[in-house]
Amino acid sequence: MDNGQLRILQGLPQNHAVKVLIRVYVVAGFNLSPADPDGKSDPYVVLRLGKTEIKDRDKYIPKQLNPVFGRSFELQATFPNESLLTILIYDYDLIGSDDLIGETRIDLENRFYSRHRATCGLQSQYEIEGYNAWRDSTKPTEILTKLCKDNKLAGPFFRPGQIQVGDKTFAGQTLFDQDDEKVESYEHLTVKVLHSWSEIPGVGCKLVPEHIETRPLYHRDKPGIEQGRIQMWIDMFPCDLPLPGPPVDISPRKPKGYELRIIIWNTDDVILEDENIFTGQKSSDIYVKGWLKGLEEDDQETDVHYNSLTGEGNFNWRFVFPFSYMPAEKQVVVCKRENIFSLEKTERKIPAVLLLQVWDFERLSSDDFLGG
Repeated sequence: MDNGQLRILQGLPQNHAVKVLIRVYVVAGFNLSPADPDGKSDPYVVLRLGKTEIKDRDKYIPKQLNPVFGRSFELQATFPNESLLTILIYDYDLIGSDDLIGETRIDLENRFYSRHRATCGLQSQYEIEGYNAWRDSTKPTEILTKLCKDNKLAGPFFRPGQIQVGDKTFAGQTLFDQDDEKVESYEHLTVKVLHSWSEIPGVGCKLVPEHIETRPLYHRDKPGIEQGRIQMWIDMFPCDLPLPGPPVDISPRKPKGYELRIIIWNTDDVILEDENIFTGQKSSDIYVKGWLKGLEEDDQETDVHYNSLTGEGNFNWRFVFPFSYMPAEKQVVVCKRENIFSLEKTERKIPAVLLLQVWDFERLSSDDFLGG
């Protein structure tokens, strides 16, 4: 058999069935087609692969067209029998059957045998621990060794500060400080080599980097019309190799409970709205109102400083506002029902803004707004 025939056979599926661990990460949905009369949807995720179906119905997100799912799912597949993965987004309905919003289909076997190594995206750097720890079941040096073997390339040859593949040499750091001593590791430099695999003459190609793919959703009754998009990624691990670590936790951050305390001490030079009909003397009955944006129903007021002749009001009054806050995003999380007929509370994230207003109290008419 000549080299040309050998190259053709490389990357072809094996004759026997291959068991693969599949991890599907569904990050978020965007611009989903509304399925409810109020122009919203209550979306949740469904996965189908072969005879396996995973319904995430209990985790539906109420009243959202741009839901953040933050869900990961684990399945096992046997290629070539189970290769078509279908990801569906349904609208939850309390009464009647749930409506399909849209779906996307992925040929997993095609990815698994791709020469671009689309099984688990190459991370930008090698980390042992932390949120960006190496996800693949095989280390970078093992991946590189297999690529060289499959492509009949000499190497890889590991020498201090460099790695040689065929006739090409890559230089970089291979000595690292750890616990006050120097430790040799070629994994970091190997990641650089893998990202440069397309530069290898003759056999090189671009290997798939770590990424989140955005896929359009379609509905069989509305061919060719996009029904929204989902952000997601897939990791695949052959079951005959060492099993990978636990799945990445992509669940949305939970807001923390905070309390904002404000002392309203006094006011100065407030506009004088009232005029005595007998003396012409101007005055105002001053009080201060405050609330957090999005939580207007929880507004608070000071007592009234009556008959201020100079615009000065003295209070020494304390406002206390409890709220849910996400420090990393610098946003307040507000959960409330959109109307009295809503069964579920809708979650909104809004900027953290405090509003303070000065008012003039009126006994016989509505109060006058003086400033804010």
